[in-house]
Amino acid sequence: MKDQDMVLSIIVNAIQFALQHTQKASDNPGVVLSTEERVAVAGAILTALSEQGFHVARAPPEPR
Repeated sequence: MKDQDMVLSIIVNAIQFALQHTQKASDNPGVVLSTEERVAVAGAILTALSEQGFHVARAPPEPR
């Protein structure tokens, strides 16, 4: 998986996690954003970071 795809996946999962907590807090079990909408938001975040000069790069593994 390319680094950018991995970061996109992490952002999508973070959005899902945040939405689940929001739904639990409000006792609203409905779906707030579809998977496609979450991916679109994650893509927009990546684009915004890129426009600010951030680059997706894999960090070197930490020694064990």
